[in-house]
Amino acid sequence: MEVELKEMLDELESLKGSLPDPPNASIDKLQLHIKRLTDLAKSAPVRRSKLKDMSAEVVDSNPYSRLMALQRMGIVENYERIREYSVAIVGIGGVGSVAAEMLTRCGIGRLLLYDYDKVELANMNRLFFRPEQVGMTKTDAAVQTLQDINPDVVLESYTLNITTVQGFETFMSSLRNKTFRLEKEGSGVDLVLSCVDNYEARMVVNQACNELNQTWMESGKLF
Repeated sequence: MEVELKEMLDELESLKGSLPDPPNASIDKLQLHIKRLTDLAKSAPVRRSKLKDMSAEVVDSNPYSRLMALQRMGIVENYERIREYSVAIVGIGGVGSVAAEMLTRCGIGRLLLYDYDKVELANMNRLFFRPEQVGMTKTDAAVQTLQDINPDVVLESYTLNITTVQGFETFMSSLRNKTFRLEKEGSGVDLVLSCVDNYEARMVVNQACNELNQTWMESGKLF
């Protein structure tokens, strides 16, 4: 993107030189706008390209080299199978955000994220959100951050309240979705992590998982 913007600036400069004096004011404004976009492009985080396979090669440029050491040591038989698994995280707060980050760094295949809240400055003390994300939904901000960490992970975000009728229906539908791994038995996810902070939401997660015979773990706030 930065290269294309520079080419546009060069073309505009050439066009200005061919015009009679005084220079066209519209071109000046356009040049200024493109320069601002160029500055933004330079400051944007550089996201690595997706990797088709997990490599066990021990080099600094391999994001999975230390994880694949678990396989070399015989702790796991085939670490790359982690890419076949889906985990749903309900609540992207103090517990949920950490779980999402760690699973992303480990190379989980697919993460489903559920929350209805927005990022606030008060979240900066313990969550992975950044000040410039204040005002964004927690799900959108989480996807933005997690994609920068590991673009190999399939991320699905659901900005909703699962305790409402519509929210519950969407929650159930998303858990049933098997498009990520068609041959999987049961629901479309392997594990649901309940990281909510209230009793009502916890009971909804319990109800949904019981109906789907879904494995789930409670890891949120007790009261």
